[in-house]
Amino acid sequence: MNPDMLRAALLQIHRYTGLATLAFLVIASLTGCVLVFRGPIDRALNPDLFYAQSTAATAEASVRAVSRWAAANPDLQILSFPLHPGEQRTITLSVAAKPGRPATTYDEVFVDPASGAFVGGRSSDAGIDRRHLIKGVADLHFDLVAGTPGRWFLGVVAVAWLLSSLAGLYLTFPERGGFWRSWWRNWQFRRSSKLPRLLLDLHRASALWLFPFLLILAATSAALNFFGEFYAPAVTKMWPLEHDLFDSDPPPRNPADPRLTLAEGLAAAQAHADRTGLEWQPATMLYLPDWNFYGVKFSPDGVLDYSNLGPVDYYVDADTGAYRHEVDPYTDTMGLKAIRVVYPLHSGEIFGPVTVALVFVLGLATLLQSLTGLYIWWKKRKSRVAARRAHRRKAAA
Repeated sequence: MNPDMLRAALLQIHRYTGLATLAFLVIASLTGCVLVFRGPIDRALNPDLFYAQSTAATAEASVRAVSRWAAANPDLQILSFPLHPGEQRTITLSVAAKPGRPATTYDEVFVDPASGAFVGGRSSDAGIDRRHLIKGVADLHFDLVAGTPGRWFLGVVAVAWLLSSLAGLYLTFPERGGFWRSWWRNWQFRRSSKLPRLLLDLHRASALWLFPFLLILAATSAALNFFGEFYAPAVTKMWPLEHDLFDSDPPPRNPADPRLTLAEGLAAAQAHADRTGLEWQPATMLYLPDWNFYGVKFSPDGVLDYSNLGPVDYYVDADTGAYRHEVDPYTDTMGLKAIRVVYPLHSGEIFGPVTVALVFVLGLATLLQSLTGLYIWWKKRKSRVAARRAHRRKAAA
């Protein structure tokens, strides 16, 4: 294919994939920008759920408060909670009804960090009221509130975005003249330019300056949307894991409450961490009913985040306290590293606040490119239509 034909083909790909995905990229960019601040927004909307007069100073204090609440609610099973919720913050529990017990109207409970008293509860369903708004924004971002089909559709949108970005990069290359000098012009914009030229310059320059980061955002979006179907199987095929991710069926067992208390489960996981030499602090406690495992996620400061490759997870038997499993991306194979790095890259959490702020900027840039791209298409459409009509008239004559 000669250069002119290649350029024409890539122009069609860039133009029409951009138009086809525009509305969904606008939704993804706007919701993504909101989700960068999801914690502060949720707390601002629901201060009655998140704030308390007291503070859980240690992981053990959090476990005592949660254990008091659990003793008063024997029909519910605690699935996870933070061990260091923060200054004057309630402890947020993820809960579910135990087998054979009545269903509950909520699966998220907030308890006082000193007394374990019930502060409030809510379901994790999406909504537009203040209780469920952030979950609604998250579901819109992840799957258009349409479940798996919506996630797959957004995966196709992400792949189209990736192709459109690569095609767009090629289209910025100069067709003639000195390459670097001519190409540098496309990295700039002049505020004195007339609106059509200014928007074209903004469209190209913003994409060029941010191109590596936008490419990562598009690629990780595709990976997350096809995570279980393609990405995780592909990377674990190339680099098999030393420890699986609970993707096999659990052994059969009769449902029963764990014999160990939460405090004993935490102590068992901490003892294993001490034996391995891990100096991190316990951040989140889990219970996996199907496996009857207690789990503890460890982080450098005891607060769960996904900077670098995220936490280290240790799991112990909830009846005996014996070590059973671990998820450690720092000692496992490249397969687990490839799995763990996707979310921190996409959310910006990989290097902390600086990269989170960068992801917010990338969301605004994606919105800018979508809207300027639509304007450029609309502005040039009239001349393209006139050219096609002239060509047809010439052919007919």
